[in-house]
Formats: sequence, structure tokens, C-alpha cells
Amino acid sequence: MKQSSRTIMGEQKNILALAGQLFQNTNIKVNKTVATLTNGILPAGTIVDKTGKSVNTAALGATAFGIVYEDVDFNNSKGTEVVPVTIFGFVKESALPAVPVAEAKTALKMIQFL
Repeated sequence: MKQSSRTIMGEQKNILALAGQLFQNTNIKVNKTVATLTNGILPAGTIVDKTGKSVNTAALGATAFGIVYEDVDFNNSKGTEVVPVTIFGFVKESALPAVPVAEAKTALKMIQFL
């Protein structure tokens, strides 16, 4: 029998600007070799394409698909995780890890940054 334990520290970020059901998420499969991780975590608020690659740059912003809804831990992953991505809603721009580039904002037509 395999048993493991780990300590989870910190609180979950909330990227949404309005409470309630004013958002829509979809799930995408993300391979950890593609994701831009910080200490093994894909941070909430990361702007990603359909493969989970971070695309918050002027060159890649036009391929943006959505915004990672919550932190996803890849530390004990076998390689691929299912990641919730916000594709519609009102998002607090100040809650994101980086300011979205203009190209990403244009590609994310159904997300309003407040």
C-alpha cells in the first residue's frame, strides 16, 4: 500500500471580478513539458492556448484560448493534468500574474477584464 502526504500552503486565488455564475470554464489536457510552471505549479490567471502553453506575449497572444481558473499542481504528475480554463466571464486584471498583452485581450473575445 502506497501512502503519501503533503502540506498545502496558501489560499486559492480568485481571478473572477464578479461573484455568482457569470463565468464559463472548460477543461483542457495540459502536458507539463508544455506548461509554464512556477515551482511545479501552473498559476491561476495564466493566459494559455488550447495546449496549455502560456501565450501572454505580443507574438503568441493571438492564439490565446482562455485563462487558467485555479492553481494546478504538476509536482506529483505523471505528465498530463486536466486544467480548468475560463473562456467566458469577468476577470480581475489585477489578480493575474502578468498584465495581459493587447493581442491576448483581443483573442479572448468573451472575457472582460475589469
